[in-house]
Amino acid sequence: MFGDRFVALVAAGPGAAVAFATSVAPADLEALGSLNESWRREGASTPIVITPDEFHRSLDTFPAEYQALLDNHVVIDGISPLEGVAINRDDLRRACEAQARGHLIHLRQGWIEAGAHHHGLEHLIERSAGPLRQLLRNLARLIGDTAADDAALAAFAERVAGMPASLVSAILDLEHAPHRSRALVDRLPEYLTASERLWAVIDAWRAA
Repeated sequence: MFGDRFVALVAAGPGAAVAFATSVAPADLEALGSLNESWRREGASTPIVITPDEFHRSLDTFPAEYQALLDNHVVIDGISPLEGVAINRDDLRRACEAQARGHLIHLRQGWIEAGAHHHGLEHLIERSAGPLRQLLRNLARLIGDTAADDAALAAFAERVAGMPASLVSAILDLEHAPHRSRALVDRLPEYLTASERLWAVIDAWRAA
């Protein structure tokens, strides 16, 4: 589709991808749009389309998102422009605070939107698993902790922010077993309180 402008196609986690090209024209977007229905049927998200130059120039704008990409990517084809890229520590620190704030606000808003509908609350908790994992990974990276898997992240969250490790482990596990979200609805108040504590810890650490 991009011809000799193609640089790389990179998987960015379950159902997500980034396509790099030296330039992106309206005709490219129109052609990609014809594949949208196929992606939906396969459960894949619309890919991000970006040039390597745009990517490198926006590292300070999307540090958390790009850190997640660096952490989880797999090169499918081409020469990846991600090689050797590092996110600035101060940019990531600010992003962590924004992530923690956004996570808490999202949980509050989602609870209101779900009302008393148990199914909606299940989906709210399930959808929060990925963002919580990346937030904890980013925070661990800033502090210098080497939390390598979900069990280590849960222990890190309890040690640093007083979040119950059993709760964090159960939430992170939802990305692999979403049906277990039903059992976590009764722990939503605990999850909200833990998220408030996480934000407070990050905010205090930022101000120190």
